[in-house]
Amino acid sequence: MPTLATLRAALRLDLNDPAGATARWSDTDLDRAITRAVATYSEALPHVQSTTVTTISGSRILPVTGLDATATILSVEWPLPAAGARGVPGRPPWRHDPEVGTITVVGPGVPAGEAARIEWSTPHVVTETVGTIPEGDAAVIVTGAAGYACMAWSTGTADNFRYTDGEGATTVDDTAAGPEWRARATAHLDRFDRDLKRLATARARSTRARVR
Repeated sequence: MPTLATLRAALRLDLNDPAGATARWSDTDLDRAITRAVATYSEALPHVQSTTVTTISGSRILPVTGLDATATILSVEWPLPAAGARGVPGRPPWRHDPEVGTITVVGPGVPAGEAARIEWSTPHVVTETVGTIPEGDAAVIVTGAAGYACMAWSTGTADNFRYTDGEGATTVDDTAAGPEWRARATAHLDRFDRDLKRLATARARSTRARVR
């Protein structure tokens, strides 16, 4: 999985900004841009995981305090087919109470100590050494991060102006810098948005195919 270090290195290549004393962006600046791209990516394609828990006999409550505090519950499957048996898991109505860390199964039937499977999602995590972004989506993150980096850089050019150097009798025009950086940011972010929509559509189709 891509880490912050590998994404940052790839981003510097795409921005043609080698690390060093003459670098335009600091590592902190690029890390901020990557973090923003990961957050946007997570909104379209969150990190989905599955956990199997053992129900409590006679209780409709499933404790899920072990899940991440940011978890969003996607589905509850109970009862599950016996090991080695063919069958479709049940999908009972349920209610999530994140404040106390429980899921309550409602509808007919009461758990009796069987297994239940919970599918849940969280925002993706990318640190210096670990990450949850799929390897094949690293380039998408870098595209988004490049857009955010260029947009941030354009802020510092907002007060550029056109002036005449009296001593050299030459005209200096810095006013084009801001629009150019914003145009680059927009191009990257538009592509980022298209890539996210394409990936989300493709994976939704894949999920429907598995269900059928």
